[in-house]
Amino acid sequence: MPKPTIADMMQAYAQDAVDFARQRFNMNLDFTESSIEQVERILTQLHNALPKSGSSAGKGPSQDQIDTMVKMWGGYVGEVIRRRWGGDWTTETAAQPGPVITLRVLGADIFPPAKVYKRIVNGSEDNVWHYYQILSRDFARGK
Repeated sequence: MPKPTIADMMQAYAQDAVDFARQRFNMNLDFTESSIEQVERILTQLHNALPKSGSSAGKGPSQDQIDTMVKMWGGYVGEVIRRRWGGDWTTETAAQPGPVITLRVLGADIFPPAKVYKRIVNGSEDNVWHYYQILSRDFARGK
């Protein structure tokens, strides 16, 4: 059996996001642009579940759980982009301590999992719906 590609893995993570959204949030994600708004609402809840710095009340998700969420939601956001604009999943290793999951779209490298990580950790300043809108505008212009 051939080894799964990064594209296979990200598509599987995206499907996991669809299943998770249905089971845990009663949301039906359909890989449309508007579904990114639903993902943004889910990421808001995930961000709010993180312990606030200096707070000892309540234990938040582990780093492994956060990493899984990043791949799952980053895979979903990336798959919406890839299905709309085309592109290929790759990994970049230059100047990084480890591989970075990258989506190459219309000659540009974007990093949906990294964006989702920032959204979960930083909050609404890294809104994925706004990110998607900016990318869509740029891709429509041929950038």
